[in-house]
Amino acid sequence: MIKDNRGVTFIELIIVISILSLLLIIPVLKSSYLVNYKERQELMEFKKDLNFARNRAIVESKLYGVQIRPDKTYLIIKYDRNPEIIKRKELDSALRIKSTNIGGNEVVFTYSGTPKEAGTIFLENQKGREIKITITPATGKINIYYDQEG
Repeated sequence: MIKDNRGVTFIELIIVISILSLLLIIPVLKSSYLVNYKERQELMEFKKDLNFARNRAIVESKLYGVQIRPDKTYLIIKYDRNPEIIKRKELDSALRIKSTNIGGNEVVFTYSGTPKEAGTIFLENQKGREIKITITPATGKINIYYDQEG
């Protein structure tokens, strides 16, 4: 019996298309994973900087503040005789600072590590998902909350 090898079966065609589509979708998944990873890293750095200002205020018995600006930047400021900028950070990822409900857009930590005024910093990622960073009154504890929708 002679076999005819000129054509491909339907099953072979589906298998080849499936393999190709899997290979093409992997870079798309990796890029969205990397964006989410960078956003989380940047949020963690923002939280660490807030905690840094709080801890330095306690250790040095000086006022420390984190000034939040709408142009995707924030400053860590040490208040002594003359205010001194300790760090200036610009958010690199697609995170955007939307607003705060903290007076003067600045979190100032007192000598005991408590914020002069507690509140929330509202951010938005590239998918439009809202992220809230809250500063608790009396303790100065900093939490990050992600919007479950969007």
